[in-house]
Amino acid sequence: MSEIAYRDATAADAEALAAFAEMTFTDTFGHLYPPEDLATFVGAKYHADVLRTELADPETRYRVALRDGRIVGYCKMGVIDMDVDATGALELHRLYVDRDTKGAGVAQVLMDDALAWARGNGAKVMFLSVWENNARAQAFYKRYGFEHVGEHKFMVGNTADRDFIWRLAL
Repeated sequence: MSEIAYRDATAADAEALAAFAEMTFTDTFGHLYPPEDLATFVGAKYHADVLRTELADPETRYRVALRDGRIVGYCKMGVIDMDVDATGALELHRLYVDRDTKGAGVAQVLMDDALAWARGNGAKVMFLSVWENNARAQAFYKRYGFEHVGEHKFMVGNTADRDFIWRLAL
C-alpha cells in the first residue's frame, strides 16, 4: 500500500475534492434521504464552484490526504457555522476518509492537524457536529476529549437530521 501524503487543498483540487466529498457523503449518508433532498444538498455544499469559493476564503481551510495523487481523505475547518458561543472558537466542519482507507490512521492525522491549526490561529475551543447515529465518529471524537454539549438540526434538502454539537477546549 502506498504512503499517504498530506497538504492544504488549492483551487486546482476543486473538481477532485468535490467528487470525493460527494462520494463519501453519499456513501455514508445517502440512504437516509429522498433523492431530491440529497441532490439539493450535494449541489449546495459539494459543487466544485462552491469549493473553489471556499478554497479562496482565507478563513476556511481544507486539508487533503492523498495516495498516489488521489484524494483518500479530507477535512474542512473554519469559522463557526452553528448556533453556539463562537467567542475564541473555530469549527471542524467535515472530516471524511475513503471507506477503503478507514483504519489506516488518516482520520487521526487530519484531526491532529485540524487541532494544531485551530490552536495556531488562537482558538480556545473547537466545535463540530456529528449525526446522532454515527457511533464510529462519536467514539473517535470522544478519544480526543470532545464533549457533547448540545444539538441542532442539520438540513439535507428538506430533511432535518438531529446532529449533536461537540466541544473541545484547546
